[in-house]
Amino acid sequence: MKSEIIITDQELPSGVLRAIENGRKIEAIKLLREETGIGLANAKVLVDRAAFRYATKIPSPAIVDEENNGAKLLKMLFLVTLLFALYHFFLSA
Repeated sequence: MKSEIIITDQELPSGVLRAIENGRKIEAIKLLREETGIGLANAKVLVDRAAFRYATKIPSPAIVDEENNGAKLLKMLFLVTLLFALYHFFLSA
C-alpha cells in the first residue's frame, strides 16, 4: 500500500515558495510534484493557496483617478455640449 503524504500550503519546500514568490506557478507545481510525489490536482490547489498568501502583490493601476472625478466629468460634459452646439450652429448656417 502506498503511503500518503499530507502537506499544507504552509509546509511547502523553499524552492516551491521561491517560484511562487516570483510568479512562476507552473514551475512551483512541477517542483512540488517532484519533491513530494503528490498528484497534479492536489499540487495545483496547494500552489494556488500559497500564491494567494506568498505571491508578490503587484498593485493594479487605477483606471480612473479617484481625485477630481467630478471636475473631470464636468469638463467633459462641457466639452461635449460645446461641440454639439458648434456642430448645430455650423450645420444651420
